[in-house]
Formats: sequence, structure tokens, C-alpha cells
Amino acid sequence: MADDKGGEKILSQNEVDTLLNAVREGEVSVESKAGAGNSLPKYDFTKQRKLVRQKMPGLKIVFDRFQRSFRQTLSSLVRKVVVVEYLQTEMVRYSEWIATLPVPSCLSIVRLSPLIGQSIVSMEPSFVYALIDNICGGGKISSQSRKKEGDFTPIEFKMIQKLVTYFTNDLEKAWATLYELNYEFVRTDTNPEYVSIVAPSDVVVVADFGINFEDTASRIQLVTPLFALDPIKNLLSDHTFVEQSQPNPNWKIWIGQNLLQSRASCSVELGQTEISMGEVLALKTGDTIQLHQYVSNPLPMFVEGVRKFDSRMGTSCGQKAVQIENVVEKANADGEDE
Repeated sequence: MADDKGGEKILSQNEVDTLLNAVREGEVSVESKAGAGNSLPKYDFTKQRKLVRQKMPGLKIVFDRFQRSFRQTLSSLVRKVVVVEYLQTEMVRYSEWIATLPVPSCLSIVRLSPLIGQSIVSMEPSFVYALIDNICGGGKISSQSRKKEGDFTPIEFKMIQKLVTYFTNDLEKAWATLYELNYEFVRTDTNPEYVSIVAPSDVVVVADFGINFEDTASRIQLVTPLFALDPIKNLLSDHTFVEQSQPNPNWKIWIGQNLLQSRASCSVELGQTEISMGEVLALKTGDTIQLHQYVSNPLPMFVEGVRKFDSRMGTSCGQKAVQIENVVEKANADGEDE
């Protein structure tokens, strides 16, 4: 409590006792003015999502690389322009994610190696039908007629496995600079109830990729258990990796300094000629071999077997030596223009 002058007013012990007696006798009401308890919202502690705020910038770098690679893979597969866009990464409980899936779905389970656990590659059936029909020579009408079918044929399951393999191969390439991760196809199912890679309450990382193909707009989701990423979470949370994933201007200097310290073999060709084996066996000390090279012409100098300079033969400090006259351009060294 505070008085009119801004100072604190402390109740004495007698005032406190009087107030408590008044409350017991009912002279002072203690009912809450905050409203009835039944109007308060209920809070479900099982839906706590503190882990959603966990930042993994390394994942965004990996998925950005993947989308560019997978776009090229799909476009070359159907020989048409396919747009692949990385949308977002979120963390949800597995039960919440699985509840959003329709029946039928296209859920492919892949095993993570060397990490523990399995991931799910979820594709919308409409996209799968459209892609398979285009690969097999079908058109828009045939792909539209397949959207409401309940299951895939054995041949389509084989093609889905091949498509998932393309997906995981590009993922492995995207992971290569951060961690050597391998994906192994296990099986494909159409009923979400039969697909369980973790407990319903476990948290999974869901990466969304938008796919635009002709008139078909769909998405592919990669679902990975959060506990599977625990061994490499330091790598994924390290901002240094994000910075080093961009071109570093100092790399050119570092590479140049290391190249200056490297060793290379050099050789000078004095000339060439052809003689018979009998003439070689008849050679003795003091004999002269005439080469197809004029003394006035420059001698080619090779660095690691590649012609780089023109030079002159001579002596330096009593030792045989060559003097570099000029640098040979690559077109001249190869004998033809590139």
C-alpha cells in the first residue's frame, strides 16, 4: 500500500488482526472478481511445444541445396519443367502430423544410417499419378482419373520406390558437406495407421517441399524423428556452418599460399630424333647424335608434364642451366585453339 505522498504504508499488527477477524465474521467479502472458474480456458500440458523453438540453421542449408538438385532430377526425368520449392521446417508431435494425412496416402519409410531411426517420405497420390503417367506417356486426363483410386498397382509401387531413391540420393548429396548420411528404402504404405516410426508423443521434424508440375500443385514432406538428429544437433545448430556454406573470400588466399609451398617437377626437351636399334647399340663415347632442333630455336620447358615455358640452354655458376624466355599460352601448347 502507498499513501498520498508516494510513501509505503505498512499495516500494524493490530490492524492485521482486526482485518482477519472481520474476514472470519463475514464483514469483509473475499469473493474473486476475476470471473467464474468455468470460463477459464483449459490448458493441455501434453501439447507443450518448447522444442518447436529449437533452431537448426544447418537443416535450412541442407534443404536449400536439396531443392535445387531435386528440381533438376525431376525435370530431367519427365523432360519438362518441374518447380521444387523448400517451404518450411517445423517440429510437431508425431500423432498430430499423422492425423493430418488422408487415406489413401503415399508414405515411404527409409532407414537412416549411421543414425538411429527411420524417416518418412510423404508424397500426395495426385502428384505420384501425374508423374508416373507422364513418364509412361500418359496425359492430364489419365492422371486426373486416377486421383480417387484407393491403392497403387505393383508396377506403380516399383516406380514409387525408384522415385524415392532419386529423392534420397539428392538428399545424401545435400548432406555431404555437413555429415555423411545415407538413406535406405524400406517399404511404401498407403494407410497412415500402419506406419509408425516413433511413439505418438515423440517430436518429429517435418520438412515441406512444394512441387509444381504442369497443372498439379502438391508437396512432398520429409519426416525425421528429432531424437535421430541428437548426435549431430551441434552441427545443425552451429552458425559457423551456415557462414562457411557461403563462399569465403579468404579461401583464394589460403589456396594460393599452399600452392606456393608445393613442389613440381620441371624438364626441358633438348630435341628429338629417330635412330635404329642397331645405331643405338653401336653408340660409343664421343659420338654425336643430330637432333631435329636448331640451336637458335627456344627449348620447350615442361612443368608436371605440361608445356609452360620457352627457354634457352646455357650455364650458370659452372652448372648447366636454362633461362626462361616467355610463358607459353595454352592454345599454343596444345597446338590448336580451344
